[in-house]
Amino acid sequence: MKLHLNTESTITCNSCGHSETENMPLDACVYLYECTSCKNLMTPQSGDCCIFCSRGTHPCPTSQRDSRSYRVIPKQEQPALEPSNYETNRSLAG
Repeated sequence: MKLHLNTESTITCNSCGHSETENMPLDACVYLYECTSCKNLMTPQSGDCCIFCSRGTHPCPTSQRDSRSYRVIPKQEQPALEPSNYETNRSLAG
């Protein structure tokens, strides 16, 4: 079973509405974020650990792991080649 963490999140400024997609650190929370458009310094809302959890399209990886909100990627089965097909294809090739 593989687990998928969202590592990108789009942050929307609460002052000007500008959106910017950012890569999230895997092992830390980002407490302060400066809007690239209006230079507003944003902080998390009460109860959130970081700016991605408050203003982002995805919560930070730490919160994703803690809440188990990340997707489970199902194991993809590879269809087995039947021996009769293999032998037929092999005899045609040679």
